[in-house]
Amino acid sequence: MSVLTNNMSDIINISDRAIMEEIAKTDDHPVLMINQNLYTAKAEFPDGELYKEWRAINQKMIEYGDGEIIWSMPVQGQILYNGICQALSEILAYWYPSHQAFLSMKDAPYREENFAIRKEIIEYAIVHRCDGRNPPTLPKR
Repeated sequence: MSVLTNNMSDIINISDRAIMEEIAKTDDHPVLMINQNLYTAKAEFPDGELYKEWRAINQKMIEYGDGEIIWSMPVQGQILYNGICQALSEILAYWYPSHQAFLSMKDAPYREENFAIRKEIIEYAIVHRCDGRNPPTLPKR
């Protein structure tokens, strides 16, 4: 089951959220969120003022949840796809020490401002929940 958020554009996967809440109560462990975003023209990604303002507020949200932005990178194209090809502007990896830390962001003082700007600059987004116990890193050379 899914529901719209208060801003009527994001859809929360209620069954996945329930899984996260159960993990937070029992065997909580780090979680890695892979965000895939397509920005609006208004964002002027990557150098636009509104985009930069959102990233600054988003950083505060992540810190509120004791998380870290492991990386963010602009998408330069899609070389292979199967099915509908969804263009993207940026992929971000957000790491949190626990599912509860991620869930706690609903109480962040920056939440409303974050989502207000997000609504203006993000045309399409999907967030994948991954196991964060062994986040990807580059091998040492």
